[in-house]
Parts: sequence; structure tokens; C-alpha cells
Amino acid sequence: MSLRARSVAEGEAISRRDSSLIIVGGPVAQNDKSNHMKIILFEDNQVKNLYPITLTRPSFDILCGGVTLFELVQKAFNDSKIGFIVRDYLQSFAEQKYKGSQVADDKILFLNASLVPSFEVIEKLVKKLIGKNQLFKNKNQLVGAYLDLKELDLTAAKVGKLKQNEVESFLLRLKLKTSEISLPIFNYHWQVVTYNEETLGSNLNYLKDDYIEKQSGVFVGKNVSLPKEIVFDSSHGPIIIGSGTAILPFCHLVGPLYVGKNCLIREFTVLKYSCCLGDSCKVAGEIEASVMQGFTNKNHHGFLGYSYLGQWVNLGAGTTVSNLKNNYSSVKMAGVDTGFQFLGSVIGDYSRTAINSTIYTGKIIGVNCHLYGTITADVPSFTHYAKDFKCVVEFGLPKAVELQRIVFARREKKQNKYDIELLKKVFELTTPDRKKVKIKPGKIFFYER
Repeated sequence: MSLRARSVAEGEAISRRDSSLIIVGGPVAQNDKSNHMKIILFEDNQVKNLYPITLTRPSFDILCGGVTLFELVQKAFNDSKIGFIVRDYLQSFAEQKYKGSQVADDKILFLNASLVPSFEVIEKLVKKLIGKNQLFKNKNQLVGAYLDLKELDLTAAKVGKLKQNEVESFLLRLKLKTSEISLPIFNYHWQVVTYNEETLGSNLNYLKDDYIEKQSGVFVGKNVSLPKEIVFDSSHGPIIIGSGTAILPFCHLVGPLYVGKNCLIREFTVLKYSCCLGDSCKVAGEIEASVMQGFTNKNHHGFLGYSYLGQWVNLGAGTTVSNLKNNYSSVKMAGVDTGFQFLGSVIGDYSRTAINSTIYTGKIIGVNCHLYGTITADVPSFTHYAKDFKCVVEFGLPKAVELQRIVFARREKKQNKYDIELLKKVFELTTPDRKKVKIKPGKIFFYER
């Protein structure tokens, strides 16, 4: 259940230690037919609905509930090889980052890469894995399939040639028996926020055994700095703090809460109601029910509520993101009524706000946006948005590449050719979005003309 009534009418992320299975009762470990197989995570044709989150990453790499789907599958099926089929422009980037397996196998489990990462969900799936060829559907949506290639007279080479936009039709043409199974899936970007709130407490109960219980309901990794002047409230769910994270005095941390490795929680910070922070985040102020993908800064005062922030995002001092409309009605995102009363913003990778910026409820901010003043509209990727100063212009690709190099170096990460190529492809892919709202190249300025 939600910690709050949201609807007005819904690493240490994974320890790498050796264990056969984290699923309670170990159903996979007890089932040799399902344990030794190839797992293929495939993106379906609805993945564009998750932009800007999935402009820069495969959908299996969305952090939600303290874990990504890729990490969860690694943990749940640790005797199996994992591969993936993603959009063409992401393939090279994904291969060098996630090291997918090219090893062939006669038995293959296809899983939709947009599945919500939930250990309870995987348990449901495992119970259906009885070594028989079958499709898995949630109502009319394909969420997976189990194939024995020998029984179906198929070859691993044929499967290995499938493109991202071919997988679903290929599986449906096999006309296999269909098993209905309630596996939640991300169909809209804002669902990363709502499903995080729904799954975080449960997921942390699976993950907490890989940490040391410091006090009741509070679990920490190695070299975690905890001051005396801190308030933990785990009455609503566990609190997990990853290795190398430092927490400064006078913070109030409310579970369920996940904080990744090497984070910095500054003094007087409040984290409450299902916050999920990836590795190497720096945060301050008040944050509620929000997800930060990793390497993101909200380093000063200001409020962030019911929002998703991608990687390498920086919120300037005083930035506030609204999550509740003045009339208390449900929030719309991209013209869709979400049905939720509390919902903030979705902000893509590399976007930044100036000091004292204000983002209105339900706004979608693309990749590599620079925001100034009051943001009352969705902002397409690669945009300088300073409407208060009558200036909205394109944020050029060369500057974006240079700025990426600078911010990477600040975290001792070296920019490589895959990072640069991905930025170029996302810039090209989002050019029509900017043209649609007549955003053109130009210089940013901060005065009225």
C-alpha cells in the first residue's frame, strides 16, 4: 500500500556476493529446467513512451525500488547468462556498459526490458517456469516468453539476429500457449515514481540481508559515516545505506529508503516516504518519494517531491519542484491524466537548473536542458529555457559534449567514444521535438530586450 493517498479517484542496489538465489524459498535454485538458460531482455515498441528516461539508457537500466531490472535478473538467475536486444543506437553503448552475454543456449527466457524491477514479481514468474514453451502476457501486453529451441526447431543463430523491433512479432508468430500473469510494466515515464513508492519497501526486505543492521530497521554497508545527531524512522519500512556513504549531522531519514554507494547526505536533509538514490548522489533540503538514477546533485536547500531525476542532473540552490496542484486535482503528464494527486517532474540526464528555479507540477524536462527561473511548460531535450527572460534557444551539441567531459572528470570518470556518440544520436533523435516548438540555435541571455 502507498504511504499516502495518492490517487484522486495509483551497489549496493544488488550485492555481488555469491549466493544461489535471493528469492525467498529459492524456487529457481530448485528448478534445474529454469535455472540453466539464457535470459534475453528485450525492449518492446512502447519504450518511446518512457522518454526522456530511456533516451539515454535501455529500459532495463531504470532504477526503481532500489534496483534495476538488469541487476535483479543477475541476482535472481545467477547461473544463467544475460543478453539483451535494444534499440540500434543504444546497442554499442549498452554492450560496453552492461557486458551482455553472447553465449548461445537451447533454452531461452525472454523478458520485457520495461518490467518493473520487483522481487515479488520475479517470484510470480518463477512459479510459471515449468520448462514448457509459453508466452507470458499481462492482459494483452507481452511481458515474456520461455522457448526450448530444440523443441521448436529453431536455432540460436536465428534468435541472435533479431532486431529490437522484430522480437515481439517473432514471439507472437510462434503461436505458443499463453500464460496470463500479473507482471507490472512501465508504460509511462511517470510510473517509475509511482511504482518506486509501491515496490521499494518490499524490495528492501529482500536486499537488507546483504547489509549490517546498525539499529532496528536500519541497514548499512561498509565504511558508512553516521553522526550521533541523526533521526531514523523505520516504522514504515527498512532503511538501507550503501557503502562509502557519508551522512552529516541533523538529518531526518524515513523508510522505506534506499541510498546507494558513495553518496553524501548534507546536514539538515530530510528524506522521506520512499526515496531511492542511486550511487554517488549529493543531496540536501527536503526530498519526498523521489528517484535519482545516480551521480546527481541536489546539493542545497529546496524541495523535490514525487519526481524522477536521471544521471548527472544538478539542481541549483533553492530549486523547488512542485508535486501538488492548487486545486488538488490529478496531475497530467504529456497530456495524459495520471490519476495521481501527488506527482512532480521527470527530468532527463545531464539537465541542470539555475539557483531559485521553480518547476511546476507534472513537467517533463528532456536530456541536457538548462533551466532558469520559472518552468511552466515541458522542455524538449538540448534546450536553454529562460522564458522569464524571453529567451528559449537550443543548447548546442559541442557544448553538451564538452560539459559532459567536465562533469565526468569531477567524479573521476573518463569520457569515452560511446558516451560522445550517444549524445550525438540523442541530439539528432530529439531535433524534431525542438523544431515542433520552434526552438532554434542562439545565444542565451538574461535581460529583457
